[in-house]
Amino acid sequence: MMKLDVIATLRDAWSLFRRDSDLIVRLTAPFLFWPALAVGLLVPQMPVPAEDAAQGAARAMAWLDSFQVWAGHYGGWYVAAYAVGTIGTAALLAMQFGDGQPTMGQPTMGESLGRAIRMAPRFLLAMMLVALPVGAGMLLYILPGLYIAGRLLLVGPVLFAERQMPAMAAISRSFVLTRGAGLPMAALASCTYLGGVLAGQPFLALVDAVKGGGPGNPVAVALLQAGAAAIAMAAGVAQALIAAAAYRRLASRGI
Repeated sequence: MMKLDVIATLRDAWSLFRRDSDLIVRLTAPFLFWPALAVGLLVPQMPVPAEDAAQGAARAMAWLDSFQVWAGHYGGWYVAAYAVGTIGTAALLAMQFGDGQPTMGQPTMGESLGRAIRMAPRFLLAMMLVALPVGAGMLLYILPGLYIAGRLLLVGPVLFAERQMPAMAAISRSFVLTRGAGLPMAALASCTYLGGVLAGQPFLALVDAVKGGGPGNPVAVALLQAGAAAIAMAAGVAQALIAAAAYRRLASRGI
């Protein structure tokens, strides 16, 4: 069975970016950068459990109440940003695959967006189904979460590169394609899942420091939030291109 070379796959993803870099930036900025920046500037941070509560149950109930209030006011903005970002990711994958075969040319932005919008309902459902086990795995134990994320990394490419199929079938297909390559796929997933989080933390920490419990300097806050949004966009682009590169290598096995 063919082994997946992690370094070679990352090089393939970088080659894809260099080939289409201008179109990728113009395509993804409105979908991955601006929504993340808008949420960072306009939506308060999600509440966290209070550390000074006397009992664990009381702390959990207090956090649940505050989270429900926050979600009622601002949850819709997060959902909207996620949906817009998903369309951007879909357009990026549509740019890499055309009618079931990888394309060596450079499709137009309109063609990529058109196919992404047509695929949006099925693609969004698939991404939500992927996010549930991956998120649960990350919350419980990071390594199992990364393993699940790696095994499901090819769901998006499968939806665009192969025959039309339901979301659940694409998930099953991703598991089939990554059989025997779970650890390399987990390593690839960690590049974007962990890399994006770790790279964005300094910007978010500086935002808290600049605010200092108040509004802070609006220019400094905006610049720092723009940095965090740029990191989020870079992580999203990298994940899509790595997934496309890994799919091409694993699909070549003829499974």
